[in-house]
Amino acid sequence: MINSYVGGVVYDVMAHHAMPGNRAEVLRDTYIPRWRAGKLDGAVVQVHNWQVIGSYFAEIARSEGEITYCKTRADFDNRPEGSFGLFFSLEGHGDLAGDLEALYALDELGVTTFTFSHNLQNLLCTGSNERFGEGGFSHLGKATLKELEQTSLMVDLVHMSRASFWDALDLYDGDLFVSHSNADALCPHPRNLTDDQIKAVAERNGVVGLNTFRGYVAPDPMKATLSDLLDHAMHMYNLIGPEHISIGADYCESPVEMLVPILDMVDPEGAHGIKGRGRELYEFGPDGIEDAGHLGNLAAGLAERGLRQDEIDLICGESYLRMLERARPGEQHG
Repeated sequence: MINSYVGGVVYDVMAHHAMPGNRAEVLRDTYIPRWRAGKLDGAVVQVHNWQVIGSYFAEIARSEGEITYCKTRADFDNRPEGSFGLFFSLEGHGDLAGDLEALYALDELGVTTFTFSHNLQNLLCTGSNERFGEGGFSHLGKATLKELEQTSLMVDLVHMSRASFWDALDLYDGDLFVSHSNADALCPHPRNLTDDQIKAVAERNGVVGLNTFRGYVAPDPMKATLSDLLDHAMHMYNLIGPEHISIGADYCESPVEMLVPILDMVDPEGAHGIKGRGRELYEFGPDGIEDAGHLGNLAAGLAERGLRQDEIDLICGESYLRMLERARPGEQHG
């Protein structure tokens, strides 16, 4: 099983690596055991700048083979038995926004994905939670999209306003996907996708990752359950089939105190039900799938909903790997 979005871990990793003389192994000591308990054998972690990338590479080097850095599907399929596969995705709205030449260095390093926004307006585009939510791509964002066509990085449309989403569809010719969003039809929220958006991603050979954040699972987030998340899975299944669905389980992961200010920041006026509620919304996922150690319950729930094993395998990693293989062909797998 692969989780195509691991966000919060980066803050814990960076806090440990900021200590002088550190020999931190945060992933190996804290997170890999939890992920394995949830039946994960691979994950896509978010990187923001060169410092974060260096910290993750140091963690991989110190892991004594327990973590394998993966650039391609072949890297993942051929990793040593029992080793955890780690992919990188750049949340490019941060320090590297506008550095077009850096895209080629990131491509050479094997970073798989470029994400444009984190819910608010930035130099590149308008985010989903922005007060003026109908804004789309800036000129710089359009130039970045154009440059990305020359690289192997996939484009992740998560966190965007709907105008930005449709701009990307019009402006970019490569594969597009959404790493962690649910169905707006079941839980209306600007961060979730309308049925037209979900179908548009599938038409571009992309996948949509199921998101475990309570606020995007159920209209009353404190009553969100695994069954509600499975409803989202089945809604997408009926729209686009399992080959276009993945797991984008956005868990708190890091100590919640690190992440509460970020949640307040992405909803500064409280218009989206997040400001002031970060701890209760994000500390644990929906009942029955509270943290990454319970992700195996999602696969079991899909089986109970009637999916065949090959369809469950698609959702649990195969769909993501097929998309990555198209974007970044490697050695023959298997």
